[in-house]
Amino acid sequence: MQFIRTTKATDWKRPIPSIVERIERALLSFIPRANPGYESKLHLVHEWLIEFDGRGLPNREIGITKNGTPVIAGPNKENYGFWLDTNMSIADFCDAPITRDEFEIAWKEAVEKLKF
Repeated sequence: MQFIRTTKATDWKRPIPSIVERIERALLSFIPRANPGYESKLHLVHEWLIEFDGRGLPNREIGITKNGTPVIAGPNKENYGFWLDTNMSIADFCDAPITRDEFEIAWKEAVEKLKF
């Protein structure tokens, strides 16, 4: 397992859906989405902590705010995960490694705070 801290994919804007988008979502609400709990919170993510499995693929992830608070984490019952839903591997990142302990402490905090 490898673990990193990255600021990739942290430039999301706060979603302000138009009336057309709201109607479209209502009409398509029966179609499952990969990360429904992430959509309204991605703009709050300042950095990601990502765990990669033995093959170098994302395994778990935590989105952290500027204040260091976990705001999203996956996978869980509701969300598959942002990085897990990409074709990226550890080779696509040149970010700072973190320790397993750092990740596990943040994961435990995320599970407690986000109640999953």
